[in-house]
Amino acid sequence: YQTESSNSNDLALEIGTRIGSLLTDGDGDGILVEQIGQKQHFSLDFLRKTSFSLLQGCRMRSTKTEFVSCPSCGRTLFDLQETTARIQDATGHLPGVTVAVMGCIVNGPGEMADADFGYVGTLPGKVDLYYGKEVVKKSIPNDDAVDALIDLIKEYDMWVDKETEEEEEEALTAAA
Repeated sequence: YQTESSNSNDLALEIGTRIGSLLTDGDGDGILVEQIGQKQHFSLDFLRKTSFSLLQGCRMRSTKTEFVSCPSCGRTLFDLQETTARIQDATGHLPGVTVAVMGCIVNGPGEMADADFGYVGTLPGKVDLYYGKEVVKKSIPNDDAVDALIDLIKEYDMWVDKETEEEEEEALTAAA
């Protein structure tokens, strides 16, 4: 795919709408993004991450954790954006794992039915953790819940340690 776009957000939106629909329909196996023209080029790292994110969104390749979150409403029992960011930072390196972050018990379990792990607000200041559709830890204080989620992922042998930047560079060099 060739583009003259020089804005990273525009590029991500452009390839998502133009290429994502084709890949989702089965009209392709991968993506190669090339910037043309005299504008400043995107970094290789940005192009790689954007391309892999598109492939993951089309269910063609899993390269990172998938997150499901409710849109937030008046029933949400914690700061959804801040908590989701903390969970993404802690668990975003786990390919093939799906983590659902739900603000309340009302719709949470139904919306996260396909997730491997769930983080659901149940009482003010408390969270329940799920493995699949089953509650496995109840009434965990918000301040301890992200660490408890990590422990739960480890308990079910789906945890891998985060690679350092040096290890990532070595893996990219070896793949090239």
